[in-house]
Amino acid sequence: MTDIRKICGGRIVTPDGIIENGTLVMENGVIAEILRFPQVPGPNDLDAGGMFVLPGIIDTHSDAIEHEMQPRPTSLFPIELSFYELERKLAAQGITTIYHSLSMWDDNSAKEIRRNQSVKKVIRTIRELASQRRLIRHRVHLRFEIVNLSAVPHVVEMLEGGELDQLSFMDHTPGQGQYRNLEVQKRFVMERQKLSEEETLKLLEARRQQPKVSRENLSMVAELAKSKGVPLASHDDDSIDKLDLVESWGASISEFPVDLQVALEAKNRGLHVVMGAPNVMLGRSHSNNLSALEAIREGVVDILCSDYYPPSMLQAAFLLHKLGYDLPFACNMISLNPAKALGIGDRTGSLEAGKDADVLLAYTRDDRPVIDQVLVGGQTVCRMAYRPESPAAVRS
Repeated sequence: MTDIRKICGGRIVTPDGIIENGTLVMENGVIAEILRFPQVPGPNDLDAGGMFVLPGIIDTHSDAIEHEMQPRPTSLFPIELSFYELERKLAAQGITTIYHSLSMWDDNSAKEIRRNQSVKKVIRTIRELASQRRLIRHRVHLRFEIVNLSAVPHVVEMLEGGELDQLSFMDHTPGQGQYRNLEVQKRFVMERQKLSEEETLKLLEARRQQPKVSRENLSMVAELAKSKGVPLASHDDDSIDKLDLVESWGASISEFPVDLQVALEAKNRGLHVVMGAPNVMLGRSHSNNLSALEAIREGVVDILCSDYYPPSMLQAAFLLHKLGYDLPFACNMISLNPAKALGIGDRTGSLEAGKDADVLLAYTRDDRPVIDQVLVGGQTVCRMAYRPESPAAVRS
């Protein structure tokens, strides 16, 4: 039985323009065609008059599942509960495809969910839950900390088993990468772990002395990821030498380059450059590194991810539009470009015929986007019904 629905009368944002007062036709969960004229909505159709019709957001890097599971150091909630509660939040924020970023830190990590066996358990549970009824599309991004010497067999096992959809190599050794400025890292650790300055300096020195996984093993893991079709990302690139190493791994994504020179070179080398949407919203990096707005002005940013704050995705795109960027350009950073970088651009990431009907209906209020409905595979998974602004609606 053919299931046809239409979204009528909206401002349809395509990769290269906006179709005013158009009609998006969906058939069996896929975009069948986009018409440049309105149609009268039928009983199963959606009236998008006055609203933007946008592609669903693809978030390549989100730590949200870790925070949902362990919001406090001593509070660890079950993965099943956290998964369903987070999924509802993500759908309401317009994220239709999420790459859950799980950090495989080491077996002695202060955060239990970053220990090797815990990470494997969470990944396998996510994949099981994602195969059942769900609101949005779930994928897994493993963040492999390269001082985790015991992790290599686990990473290999998960790659061999087809359990990973993205892999990144991370190095948070003090004095380089994200934490080139040791003062920034010292303050961060003191605040996060409630340590004295002396205790923090001892901890950072111990981290600085940690051995790292050999280049041979990293190359082996990178080659295996490539053979399995798993995109590889580098993290916090801070030098041209680091980019040389990244290229030797066959990485295709550069996450959060720490200065403009490195970002420019990463872009010139054909890497997909990722910056944080929170960085856009705040106008700065939380660790005093490269400003995303500066990098966007220089034309070196391809992708925005939520990093640690999922609501920032759609908000950042509309902030860029407010600052003078074309809306299709801004939306591509949170939809089409991520899809291309992760090898799923042929079936999602933009409003084009033949792609999955992952669609947002939104309007603006005070230049901010407000989501009205979210569709995944042509089916409404979230609808907001804001109450009218009237004295009768306001109760003390």
